[in-house]
Amino acid sequence: MSDRSRRTLSRRSALGLTAGLGLAATVSPSLAFGAAPAPSAYPKGQRPRVLNVFAEDSLSLPERTLATTLQGLMARRGGESLYLNLPTLGYQHWLDGLVSQYGVRVRPGDLWNTVKRSGVPGYVLFRAGTPSVNVATTLAGVTGAVAIEESLEPLAIRNGLRKVLDVRDKDDRWVFETYWPRLRHDVAVEQRADIPERLRDYVTMTGSLAFFDGNSEFRAEVVDALDDDGTVIGWGDASAGEDAFIGVNSATGVKALPADHARNLSVLSGIREDRLRQHVPAQAPTPDPDAHYVTFLITDGDNIQWALGDFPTDPRWFGSPRRGEVDLGWGISPSLIDLAPSVMRWFYDQSRKDRWVVGPSGGGYMYPSRYPAAALDKHTASLARAMGRADLSVAQIIDFDAFENTRLWSSYLKRPEIDGLIYLEYSRYDGLKGKVVWSEGKPVISARTMLWEGLDGADEASVTAELNAATRNPHSTAGYSVVVWHAWSKSVDNVLSVVDGLAPHVKVIPPDTLVHMLGKHAKP
Repeated sequence: MSDRSRRTLSRRSALGLTAGLGLAATVSPSLAFGAAPAPSAYPKGQRPRVLNVFAEDSLSLPERTLATTLQGLMARRGGESLYLNLPTLGYQHWLDGLVSQYGVRVRPGDLWNTVKRSGVPGYVLFRAGTPSVNVATTLAGVTGAVAIEESLEPLAIRNGLRKVLDVRDKDDRWVFETYWPRLRHDVAVEQRADIPERLRDYVTMTGSLAFFDGNSEFRAEVVDALDDDGTVIGWGDASAGEDAFIGVNSATGVKALPADHARNLSVLSGIREDRLRQHVPAQAPTPDPDAHYVTFLITDGDNIQWALGDFPTDPRWFGSPRRGEVDLGWGISPSLIDLAPSVMRWFYDQSRKDRWVVGPSGGGYMYPSRYPAAALDKHTASLARAMGRADLSVAQIIDFDAFENTRLWSSYLKRPEIDGLIYLEYSRYDGLKGKVVWSEGKPVISARTMLWEGLDGADEASVTAELNAATRNPHSTAGYSVVVWHAWSKSVDNVLSVVDGLAPHVKVIPPDTLVHMLGKHAKP
């Protein structure tokens, strides 16, 4: 790409766009279908009234791409849409909640009859397993046509669809250079070409760019073209470590929402909740002078696909039959208040002795020390609004050697909605051993220890011994411990094995309660 083209495509160039809106005046996919703008941090679908429900495994891979791009187009109008169900994962919960809590009707799906009723007139032709699937998904949002894999073209023609574009020889760079002024600039979706359905409904509904190019120079151009504090929804190439692409995002003022296996966001985002409240009250005990206070907090709460998928059903995590035996801290993405508010509501309704905090590093996964200052201030302002709506008061942070930089934390903690931060050093999370710094009179608390399979001192016996030997003094920051447990190698059972071995003076409390107590009783 020429230097002149680079400047043209930079988000800091003109293009005549309003920051945060991201659609050029010449095309507005949501408004083209009669939707009114919603006061949301993310683009939202319209509320569904009837869902044609498909078991995802009943559809072929090409049919799934057709179904999800159709779903995205129908979600712009509301009323009738479709839903891909995976009954063994959380998607059955979300479907049941749409019916019981929001009055949505369901019926068995018939794909080609749904196509006919939708009124969609045409299709964009692509070839499976090539970048053209991302091109077709993107251009479905621009043209209002569904994406059709070449093996389905005869069926599409027999069902009255006409070919709008043939993009079988096109790639992500071509669609970026050709159509960028007609796409959203606040959101893009990073999705591999070998995934036929996941997130594609949201791409089409929002009129966003779908792309995937590893950790290339082209990828860097895409994220640099996004608005300040824009969002890449999906996941990049982590073969060289996730910092290989999260670092590039952060340097350009862009966050990530891990969501490459998420389904039905166009439908779930069509529900609106102005505010939600956690059902377990946050009650701080009167400090015991002979106690040490500890909280257990899971990692990876920023992960949207996991929250929608097996997190609520798997016995390692929220689906554990032992959940509720002790106060536990869980991470959640505040984006769910807009992207899937019925899902957030379900988690709150199902909480027994559970409290929720914001996953890393606020509104999405990024490294605050690498974020441009103006983008960080925009990020934390949006984060605070979402936290207020979602009854969240504490956020986790992941960063590199940034703990002492209280200027960074001021951007978060000057917001009245945010009571404190829990800091995780990128490697390893407990490297600062419970140290606390203060900004705006509020604490930034590092993890004292962690549960993580295969790491020295991170096994159950070592963590139990460390907590039992820790300082007993609620008026000292040393009197409090944050234990983070690694979601992918440890479970609720592992946490409870530590709890079962704690001495009577070690008191387990939720993470936001610990932040509140430390902030109130252990002032510097």
